[in-house]
Amino acid sequence: MTRTHRRALITGIVLLATLPACPSPSWAAPAEWRPRPADLVEEVNRQRAAAGCRPVRLRVSLTRAAQRHSADMSRHRRLSHTGSDGSRPPGRMRAAGFRAGPTGEVIASGPDTARAAVRTWLRSPSHRTVVLTCRYTDAGVGVARGPGGPWWTLDLAARR
Repeated sequence: MTRTHRRALITGIVLLATLPACPSPSWAAPAEWRPRPADLVEEVNRQRAAAGCRPVRLRVSLTRAAQRHSADMSRHRRLSHTGSDGSRPPGRMRAAGFRAGPTGEVIASGPDTARAAVRTWLRSPSHRTVVLTCRYTDAGVGVARGPGGPWWTLDLAARR
């Protein structure tokens, strides 16, 4: 081993020894990890375009409903369309200020990127049907960190 290689090896070992130890929860992400709702909608719209559907638009009110639901699922560690308060998707959308006609919701826990969440939904026939329903025009995205997560909610709807 040359002196240059030995110096690089020693430097690498010293650097590793000075890194702080961090606990490993069941799902760990950098503190700054925060997927953008637009990334998930972009991926959904790619799939919708391939299926002949028009794109959905990200709506603040639907995102508020979806985010609250993702946070609720994370807090209670329970993947369900029914909230801990008994709420259901159409009611949560109305409570967030969206006047919904037809609605759909897909949820997931575990995928660590927007693309992975969409792939998960597309592998399930029932979830695929919701994502690729052409009558939906609007979307809201929620994602929450937590054990067993991240916890994803995609709310889809058309205005009444």
